[in-house]
Amino acid sequence: MIARLILYPILAILLITLLRYLIGIIGKTFSEFVLPPRTKEAASRGQPAGELKRDPVCGTYVAVTASVKKTVGGEVIHFCSAACRDTYKTG
Repeated sequence: MIARLILYPILAILLITLLRYLIGIIGKTFSEFVLPPRTKEAASRGQPAGELKRDPVCGTYVAVTASVKKTVGGEVIHFCSAACRDTYKTG
């Protein structure tokens, strides 16, 4: 009777651990097929997918590839949104 009280929780813990391990392997395998090749390459090197720039209006950091751009005086300024771009004042 006491052996069952000890054995069942130990078996449950082992089973949960095994299931989490298997789900992790399946998740990694699936993510390799879903991620674009450039992102996988950058992730394998431990580098971010793109350079980050600071929005001068709100201070948010945004990826260069996803930013809203505005050229002021020959310099490209990166914004997180069109609203920040529109509120930016030069001068």
